Amino acid sequence: MTPQPPPHPAGWLAQAFALLGKDVRAEARTRVAVSAVGVFTFSALLLIGLATLTLKEVRTVNLLRLVDPITVASVEAQMRPAWDPPAKFGLLWVLLCFAAFTGLAHSFVHEEEAGTTMALRLAMLPQAVYLGKLLFNLVLITVVALLVTPVYMMMTGMPAGNPLLFLCVMMSGCGGLASAATIVAALAAKARGTGALYGAMGLPLLVVFLMLLINAANTLYTLHPAPLRVVRDVGGLLSYSVLLIALSSLTFHFVWEE
Repeated sequence: MTPQPPPHPAGWLAQAFALLGKDVRAEARTRVAVSAVGVFTFSALLLIGLATLTLKEVRTVNLLRLVDPITVASVEAQMRPAWDPPAKFGLLWVLLCFAAFTGLAHSFVHEEEAGTTMALRLAMLPQAVYLGKLLFNLVLITVVALLVTPVYMMMTGMPAGNPLLFLCVMMSGCGGLASAATIVAALAAKARGTGALYGAMGLPLLVVFLMLLINAANTLYTLHPAPLRVVRDVGGLLSYSVLLIALSSLTFHFVWEE
């Protein structure tokens, strides 16, 4: 039998955007993912606002930098906010991670539940299916981040820092979170997994993601960071999403066709 030539990239890109359109229309009808993410996110925002109502006014002293003699002036010089901007930024992304893993699990699970997996397998290439689901998750988490971040910043007083650097970190974070959620959702759906399995499988990826995110946040809120540090920390966060997308696209057909 003569082997078939590989499909032209424009072919599976068109398939991926067709799948994205189908998911967007299905979500517009059912609103399953949007409801799950929205209810969790704004409930968590309310709880965070109530729990941190006075925390943003608390100040602490760095005792390790106090030298003898200890005076009022030296203590005031070492005082800093107890809840600093990198910690606020990290809590924002913990919230977004939980929100994503609450709603983005439906990207593959609803295909199994509706019995459309076989139709997708016959009609589309694995790369197109992965890209379509990735784009849907990326759009969803980006919209959630756009809605939640301004409200969170007003509630907690979190500054933006350098606007361009802030935008780069946020977009890199959305890409990393969407790529992690997509491949874990595919694995959990094939294993007929529940929400608990989905979270457990995603934990190793999220630990690495949050560590890179905290490094980027520390650089974001450092006054005049060195260019090498910006490339290392913010570029490391971006490299995480690029690497995960590349590895997932290479191995997705093994998951999808099993």
